[in-house]
Amino acid sequence: MSRSTQTPSGLLGLGSPAVRQLLLCVAIAAAFVLMMVAGWNHYADQFASREEFLVAPRDIMITPPPAWIHTDILSDIDEKFKLPEKLDLRDRELTNTIASTFAMQPWIRNVQKVVKQYPSKILVEVEYRRPVAAVQVTYSYTDKQGVSWTRDGKVPIDIEGTILPPKDFSETAISQYPQIVIDKKWNDYSAGMQWQDTRVVDAAKIAAELLPYWKDLKLKQILLREEGGSHYELEMADNTRIVWGSAPGKELPQEAPAKHKVQVILQKAAEANLSSNTAQPSLDLRTASSVIGKPDTARR
Repeated sequence: MSRSTQTPSGLLGLGSPAVRQLLLCVAIAAAFVLMMVAGWNHYADQFASREEFLVAPRDIMITPPPAWIHTDILSDIDEKFKLPEKLDLRDRELTNTIASTFAMQPWIRNVQKVVKQYPSKILVEVEYRRPVAAVQVTYSYTDKQGVSWTRDGKVPIDIEGTILPPKDFSETAISQYPQIVIDKKWNDYSAGMQWQDTRVVDAAKIAAELLPYWKDLKLKQILLREEGGSHYELEMADNTRIVWGSAPGKELPQEAPAKHKVQVILQKAAEANLSSNTAQPSLDLRTASSVIGKPDTARR
């Protein structure tokens, strides 16, 4: 019988059909990968700069601001927080970045939604803050010559006691809001920060209840009386005092709620001409109806 003479190039060698076919497949795959890499390198720059994926910050579509806001919101955000010249819709973190950045603008209370749309569009839905009062403060500072000065000022706030940009208000405009007089000492807060004195925040809630009627009723300011028990009072242009009582949501047992207090003021204004320039008996709104005598000018 003859002995087998199978060579290395036989069934399992490099010359086998299976191995040759495998090597051919590997070569084709490698060539394909190289072509893909070369193609990407050639077109990557063009693809990355395609305008339909890019949005300039000034072209973001944001909820139109209400009449009391005079700041250009988009320009202010771009100037303060230095957004990129072009925002890329393909960035997976873009919506989070925009939401967190816009939330730092003092006029924006809440970023409700950020939507990317193709081509080149970003929609931002926000809730704006509304001014409800101005806090009277006294600024103290020292000039370059070492001379100390003080001056009175007014700081606008919203219902939560958040400080709004004072530069957005003229002196006439800010004087139209309820004036809060509690502690005129001024801490150097920045716009967007919340007032740390909770008494001011409580007064802001009272101001919000009265804001629609403040001018017609000729109300002048909201004060806090702490002798003999803490309560808030309203002072009118003719020095008439109205005892408001506790802040909304913090009423004492048997004390009338804020909405009812407002209705009593409006009723008394209609019945007794409370908003005239003649001093009227003061009202105690804690009981929502009683008349408690003449204005106490001795306490002023």
